[in-house]
Amino acid sequence: MSAVVLALHGLLVDGTVATIEPVLAGLLVADEPRLVLDVSQVTVCDTTGAALLVSVAGTARERGGELRLAAPSPAIRSWLHVAAGMSAIATFATVEGAVDADPRDLLGTAQPLAACVDEPPGRPVSRGRPRWRVNPSGRARSRRGPASPRR
Repeated sequence: MSAVVLALHGLLVDGTVATIEPVLAGLLVADEPRLVLDVSQVTVCDTTGAALLVSVAGTARERGGELRLAAPSPAIRSWLHVAAGMSAIATFATVEGAVDADPRDLLGTAQPLAACVDEPPGRPVSRGRPRWRVNPSGRARSRRGPASPRR
């Protein structure tokens, strides 16, 4: 069975979900609905938008079908492992991969952690030891160098 592709763009928030929800509900009336949502142009997604995606995926599963997300924008990616139920939605890197359900295009569940805002771009976040040096003696350091031993 072929999939229906719907591209979402702009805001997926409390104020816009009421507009999108009837369209998605109309697509879910078919037996075994296969929906592919191209979410590459979604600029903002809040809890209501994430809840809508989880709800649509659940309804599609209940009817014997599924919802697939394609080319998730950063706004959608931020919810994939945070919102309950989002990790159960198949997410693909491209629309074509989502339509074909190509396992090679499937985005893994383990996403790399984002760097802290104070990290310079391109520099990997260190996980093994603290970023800042710690003075084991507890003595204060001057700007000129390490503290001299007390006499």
